[in-house]
Amino acid sequence: MLSTYNPAQPCAPPTALSRSSARPHSAAPLRGASGAAALAVPLAVRQVRRKARNLRATSSELRELAKANLLNNYGERQMIFREGQGHILKDNDGESFLDFTAGIAVNCLGHSDEGWAQTVAEQASKLCHTSNLYLNEEQIRLGQRLVELSFADKAFFCNSGTEANEAAIKFARKYHFSRGEARSKFLAFENAFHGRTMGALALTWKEGYKKPFEPLMPSAGFIKYNDMDSLDAIDEETCAVFVEPIQGEGGVVPGSKEFLLALRKRCDETGTLLIFDEVQCGLGRSGKLFAYELSGVLPDLMTLAKPLAGGLPIGAVLLTEAVASCISPGDHGSTFAGAPLVCAAARYVLDQVSNPDFLENVRTTGSHLKAGLEKICDPQGLQVRGTGLLIGVVFPTAEQCGAVQRAAAAEKLLVLTAGAGNILRIAPALTVTQADVDEALERLSKALESVLVEAEAQAA
Repeated sequence: MLSTYNPAQPCAPPTALSRSSARPHSAAPLRGASGAAALAVPLAVRQVRRKARNLRATSSELRELAKANLLNNYGERQMIFREGQGHILKDNDGESFLDFTAGIAVNCLGHSDEGWAQTVAEQASKLCHTSNLYLNEEQIRLGQRLVELSFADKAFFCNSGTEANEAAIKFARKYHFSRGEARSKFLAFENAFHGRTMGALALTWKEGYKKPFEPLMPSAGFIKYNDMDSLDAIDEETCAVFVEPIQGEGGVVPGSKEFLLALRKRCDETGTLLIFDEVQCGLGRSGKLFAYELSGVLPDLMTLAKPLAGGLPIGAVLLTEAVASCISPGDHGSTFAGAPLVCAAARYVLDQVSNPDFLENVRTTGSHLKAGLEKICDPQGLQVRGTGLLIGVVFPTAEQCGAVQRAAAAEKLLVLTAGAGNILRIAPALTVTQADVDEALERLSKALESVLVEAEAQAA
């Protein structure tokens, strides 16, 4: 007799037999080992797994479980966070941290924003996913709002920043192909970061990210950022230029208005598409809704991602009609992109961050943060740079910057690094208050002092 699904009756937990049947390889001996030694490691792993099923597993147990099961592409991670509220993260041991990373500039409304959580819960109870075989109103309304608020005529959705840049690469190639003048050459800038998939990686500067995966897209090159003379490299064979109006991963370096205006002019002269990557600096972080507004330079395409859905995965490409009209059905696509759940979250976020009062608070609080950092750092000869709530402190070495980051964590303040590891990158939620900033400055000042005192003691 066939069993029937009853949504009112919870599923029974799997039996020990069903677990072992589902994962028969978990007890398999390691290759090259024999006897009791071959069984010892898998047995230890199984013991850790059983312990960690406990909802209150200790941090050490969870770290061992992570070591046993997760790919080590992020290195060894010690901190384990269990919950967050506003600008506070609470770890597995109940310690509270002031979060000035915002999940690498993602959680623009802070953690567990009440309206965001309600929007997601309501949409999840109605419809999460249908694929792009069909339309859904949340996707349509989000696209409409992005077009209304920006230079663009059309919007395309995907699932991350690197996916958005991959799509932009394809759209740029198709634009020139459709005009009967196929171009393959792409240019980006020194210290740029555009993603880790193969096309976007080819446009990313840092050699360590790329070397193990070569050959990459061969038609990618780099020119100097904020350097007028470098723009001569853009010619009639250039398909597109990718630029971050504010380099984030590259070291929190704003592009000058003069440079971006000259870049636009040179692209127009050569028929080259200009693509702005605002994955990190867009959607309010600069104090403007879009960072291109700081210079007044309008791109042909723009990529967005990180903060758009407030913590759920989403990416977007905004396009002018001149480019969009060249894209045909089947040229590109995604199964998950533009799903009702993530688009409902993004609509809520966009409504908040596009509010003029919200953006004014970003500018005011960002100025307060920058001024406070300068007060702390100027006596030490440390440069502070950035715009809005994306600020960097330049240290002489990566070692010293890393030491300050660790000391800040000891003071229960979370901050990031960037550049060659020598830039302390500060990117809190866009909802931080001046009181939050003052608390962060106090903790960072203590961290910096402790590192400098230790350095002086070692020098003596």
